[in-house]
Amino acid sequence: MRQLIARPSSATRGRLVVLLLGLVAVAGVACSDDDVDAVADEAGDVASSVVDAAEDVSARSVAEAYRAALVADASGGASRRQVQVLEETTGDLPGEPEVLGIDDGDGDGLDDDGRVEVRVNDQSSCLLISESGDLNIENC
Repeated sequence: MRQLIARPSSATRGRLVVLLLGLVAVAGVACSDDDVDAVADEAGDVASSVVDAAEDVSARSVAEAYRAALVADASGGASRRQVQVLEETTGDLPGEPEVLGIDDGDGDGLDDDGRVEVRVNDQSSCLLISESGDLNIENC
């Protein structure tokens, strides 16, 4: 499966941080040192929030790609909760996400709880697969 959704690169996140810090420097020209420090601290917080939001969107986007791949995969009528189907689909996900929660503790070939977590850096989204095969995504 070709990569459908690109996650923001560290270069893109870095550019956002540099842009925000540049704006702080310009604003600091007309302010006192105390004001500049306060504005710089606030800009750092904003930059961190922007990076977190971009990663969160990436985790959600990968989970959406996972759902789309499961819908598109006919898999010969096999359950979408089948461990083999979930693991094969994981290999087609864009980027290099960490996929957690595929577990068949009772040995029936199906994921036990139908909850698969997709992590991108420190952000995550969960794909929920009902016994009937319905797919939903939520924050973990």
